[in-house]
Amino acid sequence: MELAEQYFKLAVQVEPVDAEVMSRYAMFLWEERGDMEGAEEMLLAAIDAEPSSYHTGNYARFLWQTGAWDTCYPLNPP
Repeated sequence: MELAEQYFKLAVQVEPVDAEVMSRYAMFLWEERGDMEGAEEMLLAAIDAEPSSYHTGNYARFLWQTGAWDTCYPLNPP
């Protein structure tokens, strides 16, 4: 698992950014590391990089399954 995380960290730094990699890393952080804050930040970064129904759906699934309504960041901040 340590090696996987090292490769994820390298992959999310590549330019141009790859929202799919960010989304997969977010799922890794959430499901394998239990890092909900890191996962949420990475999911939002994926949405910023590529606003699509796929990435917003992943974020919605994350919120639904974690009950993180009180910790979520707004998609359109004022």
